[in-house]
Amino acid sequence: MERQAFDHLCELARLTLAKEELGEFERKFERLLEFVEQVQRYTPQSSGPPLTLVDKVELRRDAPLSFDWPEDMVHDYRVPMVIDFEGGG
Repeated sequence: MERQAFDHLCELARLTLAKEELGEFERKFERLLEFVEQVQRYTPQSSGPPLTLVDKVELRRDAPLSFDWPEDMVHDYRVPMVIDFEGGG
């Protein structure tokens, strides 16, 4: 992706990144685009039912946490990482 298009996309998404964050974010975004292109190129090998390695997938149980926010603090919600762009799992 050209830098001008990347900058425009960040502006549309209202992302404000520090200069030291730009390189890493751009690299991760490029990897995401590569992944999307691979998914778009996928063609099923057969017309049968999908192949699976397990019958049932165990999902992580969510555990609600409570926190008493100070009145003057903006609430910032964070969730666990879902997609690992670094390829570690």
